[in-house]
Amino acid sequence: MPPSLIGPKDTLGDIYYKSYTDEACGEALHQPPWGLKQKDTFLEFAPCRDWFLNSLPPVEVNRQWARTHNGLYHAYVVGEANTRAANHQIVREWRTMVREREEWERYRERLLRHVKDFEKSKAAFDEEKAKLESDRKSKEWGHEGLRGKLRAAEELLAKERADWKKICEKDN
Repeated sequence: MPPSLIGPKDTLGDIYYKSYTDEACGEALHQPPWGLKQKDTFLEFAPCRDWFLNSLPPVEVNRQWARTHNGLYHAYVVGEANTRAANHQIVREWRTMVREREEWERYRERLLRHVKDFEKSKAAFDEEKAKLESDRKSKEWGHEGLRGKLRAAEELLAKERADWKKICEKDN
């Protein structure tokens, strides 16, 4: 455990970590007491140090403090080796990941073109369908109109025949 006495030269972070107790703060959110500002970058030592010193929750700081020097060294070597191995693999696969991303982007662009072409074709189809429907209705109305004229002509002819027969009967 780190020393719990708060000294006059302690920073806000030191006080934060030294005053932690499971009973009082166990379920509280970890709110790092750093002095990082939104404009800070990790190109400078001070923000990096502040981030490293204050990013871990107090229980983890206390757990690491309780380790022996050999335990810390062992954890450091294992962690660093795993980090470097992961970095090495990421670098090895980077070209493949980038190529896959580029292929995906090309596929996406091709798919978007197909969607646009489909939408154009669908609009043309809908327009043609509406035109055919309109033409069909026009033909139906035209046929119906002609049927109506034919019936009217047949009725007129039937009436005239009836009139003609009556005239012929009167004349005979």
